Amino acid sequence: MYDFDKKFDRHNTDVIKWDRMEKDFGRADLIPLGIADMDFETLPEIVKALTERAAHPTYGYTFQSDNYYDSFIGWNKRRNGIDIRREEMIAIPGVVCANAFILYALTEPGDKILLTTPVYDPFFKVIEQQKRTMVTSSLIKKEGGRYEFDYEDMEKKMADGVKLFVLCNPHNPVGRVWEKEELLKVNELCKKYNVLVFSDDIHSDIVMKGHKYCPYVSISEDAAMRTVTAMAPSKTFNVAGIKTSVLFAKNPEIFNKVNEAVVNFHLGVNLFGLKALEVAYTHGDKYVDELCEYIGKNAEYVADYIEKNIPKIKTYVPEGTYLMWLDCSAYGLSQEDLMKKVIDAGIAPNDGSHYGKEGVGFIRINVGTQRSMLEEAMEKLKKAFN
Repeated sequence: MYDFDKKFDRHNTDVIKWDRMEKDFGRADLIPLGIADMDFETLPEIVKALTERAAHPTYGYTFQSDNYYDSFIGWNKRRNGIDIRREEMIAIPGVVCANAFILYALTEPGDKILLTTPVYDPFFKVIEQQKRTMVTSSLIKKEGGRYEFDYEDMEKKMADGVKLFVLCNPHNPVGRVWEKEELLKVNELCKKYNVLVFSDDIHSDIVMKGHKYCPYVSISEDAAMRTVTAMAPSKTFNVAGIKTSVLFAKNPEIFNKVNEAVVNFHLGVNLFGLKALEVAYTHGDKYVDELCEYIGKNAEYVADYIEKNIPKIKTYVPEGTYLMWLDCSAYGLSQEDLMKKVIDAGIAPNDGSHYGKEGVGFIRINVGTQRSMLEEAMEKLKKAFN
């Protein structure tokens, strides 16, 4: 059993979530529920492996070992039911970095890139930095807070010359774990209009009970041939600072274009990143199973507390990720006043408007923390709004 209730001090580790609060929010005494990393100790085997490697007095040039490839391939085979070959894999520091290389390698300046919003905000920045044209399709919010694709609007946008669609699966911030039938409908559109897909699956390990992650690359042969997928242990095992991720593409032409770009920029993953990924995907099954159970119960607690104590705020238990999407629009506050109210109460959330215009009136909170921390935060939230 892993102890996710255990508290420990994360201050003075140069971590954004805890050590940059005063700079980002104007005060350092907040409960940080924003930045998407967890307040849990990582897998003990990772700590042990990195400590042992760090004890060796040289840190020379390194490479991806057989164990590195085998760990990632084995993890995806037994947990996600997908077969990946090592010649389909590219080691890369991070998923946002991967997104930039995919746009660089597979599209041209000015090409249209489709996002379904609200969505993870670095996607916006990468499209802008790569001088591509962002096109958005708003997700449809159904009763109860569940979001769905607007296929009609997506088709309209794709028919107007979209080159690549960025899929977030599971979706950040709305917490959807897209089902196969939904993804097949998306693929029909991508096939019809010859749209490539970048599938950001960084949250794919964190799925709540009753739901099943479906990799886009697994739904059909056509989907596999038009997709580049990114995965990482960073969210799952709380190792985002180590910078280690994997891209894989089953279409040799797409793989070669992306790989050439990565090689030409002389990009690589450091030896600690390679080791952390290998150990996580070799020894992490039980850790992840217990983690998902704990996060699920945290999300249920938050949803239940808000429903009973702050009913004008609307939220729901996400299907995946450790992020919750809180609709505070019933209060009629400007986004600036909404954020001020929550911050003044002693909580540091993420500003919903950062995820697109659909996020105005919303905040995003991270429940990947100790239950006691969430209990304190909910009391503060209740006082702020009541």
